[in-house]
Amino acid sequence: MIRLRDSHSAPLSWMRAVALLGLLAAGCRSTYVHDSAEPQPLEVVAEATEQAEPVTLPDRYFLPYDPSTFRLSVGDRVEISVFGFPETVVTTSVAPDGALHYLFMDGMPAAGRPPSDVAREMEAALGRMFNHPTVSILPIAFSENRFVALGKVVYPNTYPLDSALTLRQAIARAGGLAQGIYRGTTIELASLRDSFLLREGQRVPVDFEALIRRNDASQDIYVRPGDVIFISSGLGREVFLMGAVGEQKAVGFTDGMTLVELIAGASERGGGYSPTARLGKVLIVRGALDNPTSFDVDLAAILKGREPDVFLMPGDIVYVPEKPFRFARDLTRSVILTFVRTFASEAGAAMVDETIFLTSPTASP
Repeated sequence: MIRLRDSHSAPLSWMRAVALLGLLAAGCRSTYVHDSAEPQPLEVVAEATEQAEPVTLPDRYFLPYDPSTFRLSVGDRVEISVFGFPETVVTTSVAPDGALHYLFMDGMPAAGRPPSDVAREMEAALGRMFNHPTVSILPIAFSENRFVALGKVVYPNTYPLDSALTLRQAIARAGGLAQGIYRGTTIELASLRDSFLLREGQRVPVDFEALIRRNDASQDIYVRPGDVIFISSGLGREVFLMGAVGEQKAVGFTDGMTLVELIAGASERGGGYSPTARLGKVLIVRGALDNPTSFDVDLAAILKGREPDVFLMPGDIVYVPEKPFRFARDLTRSVILTFVRTFASEAGAAMVDETIFLTSPTASP
């Protein structure tokens, strides 16, 4: 596919939109991008006939985590028992001095050591009380051997890392990506493009879009103790559909949203476009309303497979005209005026307030 880009991609501002209405009424020409009689050619960046290749990650990220390398830390909770003696089962924590205290024994140094080493030393110390004791030390809660999943996952929380776990599996353990209902449409609340993985304070260049959307195994690295997975929020971003369509509406933006997806989207009136729509000159207004960039797209050619679909950006206004237009400048003026009149009454209504979470993000799995 191709991706459209421009240099005016500032977020849409409701206050700016309302102020712009006065400027437009006064005939302020500085708002319009095109002064020529014909629309300017669309600036296209041929970035995605295929999706851009993600960064190649070093081999060290694909080495499975080995639980045998686990070392006890201060604050870890463990269950200690002597095999064959149920009454010896004790749950305790590694004390601040790094020791484990069990039964009548003195504190046994444990921090920084494998549980198996500590268990063998305990067996030697318990030889006076039991015949050939076999000690088991089972970690049940970790202070350091864990990872964190935050943001727009179903269950943001801290999770123990007690086995080899890939990034995709770690997200699944957190319940997957959160979803919500926005204006009657189920949408993902996550922005994979802005999500990231932190390791030892450094950002690992994982392409979350490739990992989740395209199931790209080259991005499915192994999680390590201390990793922080942050799934960014996609709330507060919208695109707007207007003109000769089934319904003029604001739609929650999701990563990878295209022009065809927006126009074909279901609504109370069925979505789609009207029979009088002029599909060869669909207009997209992009950028801040006080300095927009506008370009036209041949939707008819896209629907027939002769041209690639167009990626949208947050804040885009898509206008499907009913009849040919003469001046791109005049159409841009008409689109913005109609947009302000249609949507400015919603000023101050944040998208997050209108989103119904399908699963409470504070719930525990």
